[in-house]
Amino acid sequence: MNKLPAFQTIKHALKAVFQFRNAGTRIALSWILILTVVRIFDRYFSGAANSTGDPAGIMTFQPTEVIITAFSIVIFSSIAVNWHRYILLDEITPSEKIFRLDRLVWSYAGRTVLIMLVTLVPVIIFSTAVLAVLPNLRIALFVPLVIAGIYIMRLSVALPAIALERSDFGIAAALQITRGNNLQFAALLGLNALLFIATLLLMLIVLSIVGSVSEMAARIFAVVLSVPISLFLSLFSVSLLSSLYGFFVEKRKF
Repeated sequence: MNKLPAFQTIKHALKAVFQFRNAGTRIALSWILILTVVRIFDRYFSGAANSTGDPAGIMTFQPTEVIITAFSIVIFSSIAVNWHRYILLDEITPSEKIFRLDRLVWSYAGRTVLIMLVTLVPVIIFSTAVLAVLPNLRIALFVPLVIAGIYIMRLSVALPAIALERSDFGIAAALQITRGNNLQFAALLGLNALLFIATLLLMLIVLSIVGSVSEMAARIFAVVLSVPISLFLSLFSVSLLSSLYGFFVEKRKF
């Protein structure tokens, strides 16, 4: 039974992002720019809708949020399939496949949604029931969220298999091959969260400095800065899954 070295896994994923940054930028940048533009338009029009004088409008459900979330999952899946194949198969992505939306991408997106539903829906139901009876136990709900996070990462080991066109390795196989590593995945989840928080905190610090000079400049810079940050976080997330797949399935050493 392989025991996952959490710190070395993070290090291995980061190394892949920086070592192959040119290929990663080529694969992901165009998609990230498209998603950024879509989000800008959404904020502009939703902002206009919420400025009609109704304070409750801000809390109103926006169907566009679901559409953009679904679009984001498809974009991530397209990037992931190409990046997995580059990292694990040394396959150079041809220009015509940068915007791939083939069977592999839809399968990747579908399995991603399935994993989120299987892990998060029970937590949401449980949390809602607990809060209805014991509203003061809100902080205790952190535990089931962590457990859900662990299982999301364990089940996600099956995602690179789709990019590699391995139909014999599904989420049940991922759960089996990662057994006995819950503590290791908890550590990996913590390190991953720290990296994401540190990245976003750095962005906020930079924006606060710029904002002290000009609020408009800070808004513009926030959009500009979101592109490389989204690019980095996307490539890192996919690289982490590639590292996990390589370690557990292909028995690679870091």
